[in-house]
Amino acid sequence: MNSQIALGQTGEAGGVSLAEEASRFRTALIGDSRSTMLVNLFDYLLERVDDERAPKEIEIAIDVFGKSGAFDTSVNSMVRSYMHRLRQRLDKFNEGKSGLRLTIPKGEYRLILSEMPELEDEDELEPITLASRLKRISKRQVLAIFLCVNGLLWAAAFLFASNLLQPSPLARTALWKPLMANGRMPVIAVGDFYMIAESGDEGIMTSLRLDTAIQSEADLSKYLTLNPRLRGKLHARDIYRVSGQVAKVAVAVLKQVSEMHPGSEAAEIMPVSRMSQDLIDSNSIIYIQYFSQLGVMRSPFLRLSGFAPTDDFDEIKDKASGKVYRIKYAAEEEASNGGNEASAHSYGIDYGYLASFPGRSGNHNILISGGSDEGLAQVTKIVSDKRQLDSLAKRTGGAGAFEALYQVRTVGGLVFDTKLLIARPLKTEAMQEMSQSRASRKN
Repeated sequence: MNSQIALGQTGEAGGVSLAEEASRFRTALIGDSRSTMLVNLFDYLLERVDDERAPKEIEIAIDVFGKSGAFDTSVNSMVRSYMHRLRQRLDKFNEGKSGLRLTIPKGEYRLILSEMPELEDEDELEPITLASRLKRISKRQVLAIFLCVNGLLWAAAFLFASNLLQPSPLARTALWKPLMANGRMPVIAVGDFYMIAESGDEGIMTSLRLDTAIQSEADLSKYLTLNPRLRGKLHARDIYRVSGQVAKVAVAVLKQVSEMHPGSEAAEIMPVSRMSQDLIDSNSIIYIQYFSQLGVMRSPFLRLSGFAPTDDFDEIKDKASGKVYRIKYAAEEEASNGGNEASAHSYGIDYGYLASFPGRSGNHNILISGGSDEGLAQVTKIVSDKRQLDSLAKRTGGAGAFEALYQVRTVGGLVFDTKLLIARPLKTEAMQEMSQSRASRKN
């Protein structure tokens, strides 16, 4: 294990202190660095080396880079980029060294003096010890051990192979059964946000920006037409970003689908922005994206659904009743109380959305969606819970095509209640007619 040494302390090997190593590295950094920001970042970390808590990314953005409290670290990776460059400089500085080294641990924003273990002696001892033990074992004993282990492995394979090849019970639910019917692995399509490149006065790109009203290069072109003063500052670079929550859900769904297709290759994960029409037409697809992004699916699904996104990314509208379901963030509730209640007791409301609908050429699609992270995460749990899926099937009459809206309530960032608000079958005749019409035009 690495031993960590605080500022002012000295390692046993060579009497090196963190302060001495930091001074040497700072001199080297000033000598070969064209960026004062790296030096400022290093000085900031050095000043806080004795703090019990490592500084957070937003604190560094404010204190080192002069950003405001509204700076969004989930969208702008400036701090992480500079931290990566600083780690690279430290790695170069530490090349060829042994013993105590000045390092920045992965995933943390703090300096430590780390003593790397000496492995040479262990590497020399290990083969000698292993060889001495092997000398005491005869060839006949080795053969007996090999045959015994081999027999146990074959027995285990014989006993459990049938179980391993059995699909998950979820494959028999009303949600998953239509998707599994053709025996092919579906494509997992993840919603990705269109990012705008922003440049400074010198024309050099300084950051990436997310604007909920701009989801494509065409949207950006229209926006610049209405705001000509921003021409030359906002640029299309064909950059898209997948949120951490969507990526996490995609991995969970991939594991779940693999369990329902034992022995098959892993399903392909692809951003929605990179999907071709041919791929959409010829595959069963599991869409994973926020409800506000459904307009970029390039699917006639929105004509089937009884819900629709509005111009506000935090709203879901029920077409039939006209009712609008709005996400309420915990911070909004706390502000409405005048800040009198502790934030740990503030509650939020999110919405999860689930739909199952037919695709083209006998394929089938599933949409896992939510207003925000909590709603999306909760629907992911529902699609992996056979009991909840069976309960949902009773509400929809076992229909293969349906949609459901869930309300998700949170307290202190934790989900404490999930309620099924609406569950109804989908009328798919219109989609089937559109598919037939499209096929006839191709022919």
